[in-house]
Amino acid sequence: MKKIIILLAILVPSIALLYFSLTRDPRELPSMLVGKRAPAFALETLDGKKLSLEMAHGKPLVLNFWSTWCEPCEAEYALIKRAYEALSPNGVVFYSVLYEDTTENAKAFIARNGAAAPILLDPGLKTSIDYGVSGVPETFFIDGEGTIRYKQSGVLTPDILTQNVRQIAVKGGGSQP
Repeated sequence: MKKIIILLAILVPSIALLYFSLTRDPRELPSMLVGKRAPAFALETLDGKKLSLEMAHGKPLVLNFWSTWCEPCEAEYALIKRAYEALSPNGVVFYSVLYEDTTENAKAFIARNGAAAPILLDPGLKTSIDYGVSGVPETFFIDGEGTIRYKQSGVLTPDILTQNVRQIAVKGGGSQP
């Protein structure tokens, strides 16, 4: 009887852990920042202008981390570009943070694909580390009060982008897109 209890004590948690592991999307990494204040940053753009989290205060912010060497980021870029062009006039702010890449690569990428949201340089990856970025693309949706409402790991879809921009626009100012 004692052996059965010991066996059950080992098997039940093991089966539960296996079930939990198999039912989760391995690309979906939880962020401890959702629901909390976004880490402050002040970064330089490709053209030398300074932009910060504080400059977006009162407006919804879509903060995208990307790289030119990242194929999914390249696919996502067209969506971000269209959203930036359509929603910026409505008060939605877009920043794209260059992750583990060079200024030269980013400038060449823009020459090929056109400019979209301001591209911010993150020397030493301080901002990426503060946001817990583990790979690209990753996108944070921040309301006008500076609270992170959602984090998308992986490529954005039009539905994910639209749904989360609506959420941050309602919570933090900006007109409803």
